[in-house]
Amino acid sequence: MNKQTPNKLIKSKKYQGIYYKNTSNNDKIFYIAYKNSNGNYSKYKVGLQSSGISEKYCYNLRNEEINKVKLNDNPKLSNKPKIIKFHEIALDYFYYQELAQKSDWKNSKNKYLNHIKPTLGHININDITPQMIHELKIKKLNTHANASVAMYVSFISSIFNYAIKVSMKFKGSNLAYKIESTIEVNNARDRYLTNTEICSLLTELENYNNKIAPLLIVFVKFALSTGARVTSILNITRLDININTRAIQIYDFKNKSFYNAYMNTKLFPNLDFLDEYKPHHHIFYYNNRLLAHRLVQYHMRPIYNKLFNYNLKKDDYKNRVVNHTLRHTFASHLAINGVSLFEIQKLLNHKDINMTLRYMKLAEENKINAVERLY
Repeated sequence: MNKQTPNKLIKSKKYQGIYYKNTSNNDKIFYIAYKNSNGNYSKYKVGLQSSGISEKYCYNLRNEEINKVKLNDNPKLSNKPKIIKFHEIALDYFYYQELAQKSDWKNSKNKYLNHIKPTLGHININDITPQMIHELKIKKLNTHANASVAMYVSFISSIFNYAIKVSMKFKGSNLAYKIESTIEVNNARDRYLTNTEICSLLTELENYNNKIAPLLIVFVKFALSTGARVTSILNITRLDININTRAIQIYDFKNKSFYNAYMNTKLFPNLDFLDEYKPHHHIFYYNNRLLAHRLVQYHMRPIYNKLFNYNLKKDDYKNRVVNHTLRHTFASHLAINGVSLFEIQKLLNHKDINMTLRYMKLAEENKINAVERLY
């Protein structure tokens, strides 16, 4: 198959006056060309194919511009700046995230709608200033944790980057760039559950008076047994589980790759519960739909708070127990039990061993204890 050269202007075979360039990421940039009122040949960039621009759209736009030339009605595209509200760009951005199968796009969009849209959504993106973003940051810091506010500013920055580099609907610079770094955040989670705390958590779930409780117990056991992220666990199907080897094929939505995890025999003494599932059925199916991450959070958060977080500040991310703590617990207990960092890296599907080095301290403590037990 012939590879098309990026950045080379190619004439449309179907529509007159329409051109495009192939980009290095398999996208297309469309252009229209026509004679202006002075008789000069003019060419204007319309936009990217990934943003919904097509040859037919460009053809219709070119005809409109030619008619304006004939009517002497200010045809030049660059003379009529379009008012594009920030919310319009944001919706395009989250749709782009959805198409890219980003696992948290829906949760991110909801945060944008609740915390950013009310302040910036109605404003023309060309009228937004760094001061507006700073004021939003300061306002949110009065009522929200630093990490949450940093996330909101990060969303703004991502939306600007999308408008500049992908949809090309904004010609300026990223106004949110570096503002996020002005917010002091400590996201390092050192907290992991002890064996006693794990027993307390499972007991609390067994006594949880809600029909979702049995599924939450299975969720916690899968998390503690595999160390997988929540979205990966919720997408496990019966076909992904090999009963003979107890291996599970996990899809890592963050790294876009598959890897193997295993079902611990203490957490899963038998696998009879899998008999009720057909091969392509999801394990975490609730009320005729796939169990949502936010529903797991809704039920687990008050349980974590009751058992582990009752004396902590809201922004104490280092010690607060959340769903992700189960992944950290899995890795921490591997290190404590002498599993090599290389194996921990593989079991967590970390791309870089540097991400696994945080467990080095626990591994070293285990070596010290092993020596102390000698003689």
